[in-house]
Parts: sequence; C-alpha cells; structure tokens
Amino acid sequence: MKRSFRISAIITLLSAGLFSCEKYLDVKPEDQFVESAVYSTEQGFINHLNGLYQDMGSTNLYGGNLTLTFVSVLGQEYNVSGTAGHDWYQHANYTYTNSSTEPAIDAVWTNGYKVIMSSNNLLENMDKYPGTLRPGRDSIIRGEAYAIRAFMHFDLLRLYGPVYLTDSTAKSVPYITHADINVRPLLPANNVIDSVLADLDRAESCLRNDPVISAGPRRIPGQQQVDFFLQQRNGRLNYFAVKALKARIHLYRANKPAALAEAKAVIEGAGKWFPWTNLKLVTGNGGFPDRTFSTEHLFDIYCPRLYVTYTGSFSPSTTDAKILAAHPTRLTTTYESQEGDYRYNPSWIIPTGGNKTFRCFFKFADLDNKDSSELFRYRVPLLRISEMYYIAAESETDPAAALGYLNTVRYNRGLADLPPTAAIETELRKEYQKEFYGEGQVFFYYKRKAQTTVPRGGATSGNFTMSAKTYVVPLPKSESDYR
Repeated sequence: MKRSFRISAIITLLSAGLFSCEKYLDVKPEDQFVESAVYSTEQGFINHLNGLYQDMGSTNLYGGNLTLTFVSVLGQEYNVSGTAGHDWYQHANYTYTNSSTEPAIDAVWTNGYKVIMSSNNLLENMDKYPGTLRPGRDSIIRGEAYAIRAFMHFDLLRLYGPVYLTDSTAKSVPYITHADINVRPLLPANNVIDSVLADLDRAESCLRNDPVISAGPRRIPGQQQVDFFLQQRNGRLNYFAVKALKARIHLYRANKPAALAEAKAVIEGAGKWFPWTNLKLVTGNGGFPDRTFSTEHLFDIYCPRLYVTYTGSFSPSTTDAKILAAHPTRLTTTYESQEGDYRYNPSWIIPTGGNKTFRCFFKFADLDNKDSSELFRYRVPLLRISEMYYIAAESETDPAAALGYLNTVRYNRGLADLPPTAAIETELRKEYQKEFYGEGQVFFYYKRKAQTTVPRGGATSGNFTMSAKTYVVPLPKSESDYR
C-alpha cells in the first residue's frame, strides 16, 4: 500500500482536535517530535482522539464523499445520471475509471486508512505510556478508538468490498491493527467482518460504564468548553452507537437474530435518551429548523466544512451543472406525494429567489442565524435510532411485530400506520429512500440487498441494472498498481 500507508503516523495524529482544539505538538522538523512529552498528559491523548473525529468529518470522508455527495450520487438520489454535462455524471453512471471519479475513490481510501492508522497509533501509545490516564477515561478512550477503527474499516468494506450477500469470501480490503507502513493483504470480506465485530466487542467492553447509559448524551447548548467524557456523547462513538453499529453489521451479513438482539437493546436502552423529533422542531423551532432530527442521532460527526460543501453542491445559487437535487418526478414518487412527511417539505424547498423552479435540498443548509448555539449545526448523522427500528422490522420473524417497528417510525414522521397487509420489504426500501437522503445509506442498502435494479435518478422512470461492476468501487490506482 505504497501510497495509502506511507503516511507518517506523526502526520496522521496531528490534526487539530474537534471543536477547534489547539494543535499540541511543536514539530521539529516536520515529522519528528518528542513523543513522550505528548503522552505525558491526559490532554495529549484527548487531543489525539479528537483529531480522529475531526479527520472523519473531513470532506473526503463523512463531511462529503461518504454522506452528502459521492456515495449518495451512487445511490441515484440526485438528478445527475441523465445529464451528460453535469459534474457528477460519471459518478452516477458508475464510470469508475474516469478522471472525475478517480480522485474521490482515492480520497476515501487514503483518508479512511489515515484515520485507521491514527487510531492504531493512539491505542499503541496508550499501552506504551500507561498510567497517564485515569482508569475511567482510559477505558472510554480505548473504547472509542476501537469503535472508530471498526467503523472506518466497515465502510471501506461496504464501498470497495464485494456484494456480501452473493460473494462473502471474495477479497476485499486489508484490516490494519498496527501503526506501521507494512503492506497488508486484501482479506476475504467475511474475515474483515469478523475483525470489525471483534473490535466492536472490545469497544463495548471498554464502554460498559459510559455515562451515556445512565445519563444520556447530555447535549449542552452554548458550551465553549465541553467535557466529552460526560457531555455531547452523541458526538462520539458511545456505548449505544457501538451497539447500533453491531446491529447494522449483523444485518449486513444476514445474521438477523443477532441484528434483532442488538437493535432491540438500543431501542430499549437508548430510547428515552434519544427522543423522536416533532413537527415544531423540524419546521419552526424559533427559526432554527432541525431538519436532520438531531435528538435521534445516536452518533453524528462534526464537519467544519459542511456549509462549504452545501454551498458548492446544494445551494439554489449553484449552477445547474453542479447542483445536486432530486428529479422532481422521482422526488414525488419517493415521498408518495405525502406532504405531511417531516422529511419532505422541510428539506425539499422551491427557492423564493434565484432561477431554480424545482425543489432544492435544504436538509444540510446552515441556519440564518449564524450565531445560534443550536447543537445540530455542522453535524451529519451517521447512526440514527430510526435505523434500529428498520433493522428490527427486517429481522423480526413475527410479521405483526415487524410492522409495529415500522409503524413507530412512520408515526414519528407524521404518517399514518401501514395496514396489516403491507409488504414489509417493499415498505422498508421506501423508508430507507426517504429517511437517509443525503446520508450515504441508500447505496449501501441496495448493495446489501443485492438489488438487481435501482431507480435511475436522472429520469422520470426507468432503472439501472446493477451488478458487481456497479456495486463494487475499484481500489484506487495508488493501491492496485502497487499490488
């Protein structure tokens, strides 16, 4: 992995911490420092952990490519595939060997493994410099580091790995557990899943005393200094987020009993701490509409360039050749003309100014009041409580219970219950399309289900025929040329 892993471990951990933590190393020269001085204080380890989350929130990863843009384009969520002059046309048509798609493919791989290498570096230094951290904080930092390593590996597998349902033993991605630059083999996908789950078991054990279990995420508006061990736990891979990720992964490998058990554990344990949104919060909220339903985020990521990405790709002022917006007919079909759905009108708006006559995507638009201390600013959801209900509905063997989970989400989106005769699988597909717009999960849903066709986002009707060639994003040239 010549390019991917010849990133100095020093460089990988030196990002500024989440929420503008100051850089804490005086690099002399650029790639050298007195390591023992960094890890002689608890704050050094905290800053390192914060840097991991900041790197995850970059535009190359969850602040863009893996959520709003690249992967959502692959999921046919925008009106792109039928417009040859559009900047995202090649992505939407699965032309992976192209000068416009290759940079995104390389950026996700390189930056994803950068996060992984840095998490390994953190874990190794915790063992190398014992006693610096108080026991409770040592456990939480370890748990989050294991969870970050697992989270990142799993999404790299979902993107670059095979269609797991039909080819679970195919070579996929390396699983890296050491902070060195040695080449690691591409592992069978099922082996990667085993390693991901093993890391999540470690994370869950370390987080068994996570304050989120007994006190919830403790969202504290307006705080300049935040103790992430006690506050804003929804912005970290906390205990419930780890359980939720395990549910997602068990379902990915079609282990429905395990998926159901984890999803129910989250629903029962986290429900009171992560309450459902309501219409007032979504549309009004004193001028601060919460269009991502932030109270329901089990885990979200701080993305400092979120509104730069929004302005460049979603704002009504963006040119037609660059804007990411849904095809009007497709959008109406997706939301089944149900104007009362909390996910529809608040996020899809025809602008009052400019020359756009179609609905633009406002889900991730900034608030008009830039001085607002609302906690959902700059944040992108990565795990939601609603997904646990979907997983439970898909995994439950009792049709009535499955429908109950699905109807719970619909009720909390302003929709009527489905009748007992509803086809659960069909309705779940619709729900994923509605719930996760711009969050990168729709493409991964199609891939997990090995759907042979998906709706063509750039046309009023018709589908893309899908196969391994369209579902499996190839390794970047910087990696494949070296192997």
